[in-house]
Amino acid sequence: MTDPAILSDLQRAYRDGGLLPFVGAGLPMSVSWTVNGDRRRGPSWAELVDAAARQLGFTDAAMLRARGEDLQILEYFRERHGRRIAPLTNWLVLELTAPDDVLARNPILQALAQLSRCSTMYTTNFDDFLERGLVLNGRETAVVATEEEIKDLLVRRVSSPNVCEIVKFHGDLNHPDQMVVTESDYRQRLALEATMDDRLKADLLGRVVLFLGYSFRDWNVSYLFHVLERLHGSLPGSVAGRRGYITVAEPSDFEVRLFEARHIGVIPIRSTNMTDDVASLVRSIAGGAP
Repeated sequence: MTDPAILSDLQRAYRDGGLLPFVGAGLPMSVSWTVNGDRRRGPSWAELVDAAARQLGFTDAAMLRARGEDLQILEYFRERHGRRIAPLTNWLVLELTAPDDVLARNPILQALAQLSRCSTMYTTNFDDFLERGLVLNGRETAVVATEEEIKDLLVRRVSSPNVCEIVKFHGDLNHPDQMVVTESDYRQRLALEATMDDRLKADLLGRVVLFLGYSFRDWNVSYLFHVLERLHGSLPGSVAGRRGYITVAEPSDFEVRLFEARHIGVIPIRSTNMTDDVASLVRSIAGGAP
């Protein structure tokens, strides 16, 4: 059960239009479907790296992980393929073919669609599950991954003020040149000089971030914490003062203390019921606004 004080803080932020959901790999992993009798679900980051290892000729990714970290393996993959990641994105396209009816029924996507006061949502995922799921549950959306799309959205908002902006923070399969995949991609983004970084820094001001579907080992989380810490201090006008919260399955004292040291509140969820617990949290936030 979510701490009442945390839930109250999130409900207040949502009510005031100051909640910024950030959706990670836990969402596609919660989506499952059947193809020719085979059960599938959205791939995890580890499974993406495993696929890269197989395409490099390694039957066991552990052989590469003994030599380097996942981001370094993906860097090696790109170097071996002439500075291209197309063979890996082709694999992703095949893995991310969830039918509409499956996305429409996903509890997390249904709950996120209820956040009518959230005009912007971020995701570091490459798939289109978030935007498709919201549309299938009645929300109008616009995908933003480039500065040109930011400009187009400003025009669109004149006639569609309620459109929900989905910021594809690390690019997606429609913008492969914007995809942040390898070690050098992440290191370049840590400079906080890309267009999407400028956009994020502006969006973070005055808002509370809700991280859904991330883990402590996730490079995306490390990067985003770096951005939050650059803002310094607590959130003005907030009772708790936190700039962010994150859902964590069965958190240990190790995770809680290290997250708290970064001014990120931990929301425990059950490892055996992660999808339902995240959906319930989001529904509680939406239900708390008058």
